[in-house]
Amino acid sequence: MRFLARFAMRGPFQAAAVAAATLLGALSFGVLIVFSGATVGLTALRQGSREGLKIMALATSLVVAVRIGLGLPAVPVMVLGLIVWLPAWLMALNLARTRHQALPLMMIAALVTAYAVVMRVGVGDVDAFWATRLQALFDALAAEGGPRLGAEQVAIIARQVHHWTLVAMFSLYAATILLARWWQAVLYNPGGFGAEFRELRLPRLLLPVAALSGAGMLARLSGVEALGIAGDCFVIVVVLFAFQGLAVIHHRARVVTLARGWLVGLYVLLALTPQIVGPVLATAGVADCVSDFRRLSARRGREDGEA
Repeated sequence: MRFLARFAMRGPFQAAAVAAATLLGALSFGVLIVFSGATVGLTALRQGSREGLKIMALATSLVVAVRIGLGLPAVPVMVLGLIVWLPAWLMALNLARTRHQALPLMMIAALVTAYAVVMRVGVGDVDAFWATRLQALFDALAAEGGPRLGAEQVAIIARQVHHWTLVAMFSLYAATILLARWWQAVLYNPGGFGAEFRELRLPRLLLPVAALSGAGMLARLSGVEALGIAGDCFVIVVVLFAFQGLAVIHHRARVVTLARGWLVGLYVLLALTPQIVGPVLATAGVADCVSDFRRLSARRGREDGEA
């Protein structure tokens, strides 16, 4: 991954080429979209807003040229580039100005919440929307010899798809800006990313939002279907505070010199069972937001040293 950052920082054309190539590659291998956005984010972090805009313009031109040359429509990919690059550019500018990783994460939460609201308002019954599309997919798979699922089974899956879409959107945007910041640290400030991430703190003003979304989620589970957006907000809040929980764990691992294997194990568990580990991390993040464990542990360490 580092060689991409080094190549992109050689000049504007190289950065635009990386952003365009990874965006086109993401059409076949979706995770490459993170590298595309991170390239724009790295440029904005290192060289400022104008250079970031220049990279986006050049990358768009390259994408359009390739798509037209292949006889394929260019507009959908241009829209995808806008969806990926513009948030990365905005987040990078704010991160460069404040040097607090919590701000871009809150921007992501606002963006994903806006998407959830648009879906709820524009589609209406989100579960039915996804059930229709999943049913068509599973019917096609069944025609090819795959398993055939009943309407009830499809409905169960459909009820989860919307929330997992929110989690995926949040995670992809977060990975984009964090990768851009890590690239910047690797190239120009070794060790800076880790120190900054371990100090990640969300403002306490978000605690009432977390409480309200949790109450709304409980009400929805009790059968109040009109509170679907509350369930969406709860999922977004859980993911948001999970990042603070990760920061707390990384800070603690640094203090007690915990072996790297423990952190690797944590991330493996998070990847395999996000529905379990995610809420646990979010709980740790909320608790830290209330009590500020890192500052308390630092104060206790100073007191022990003075004693």
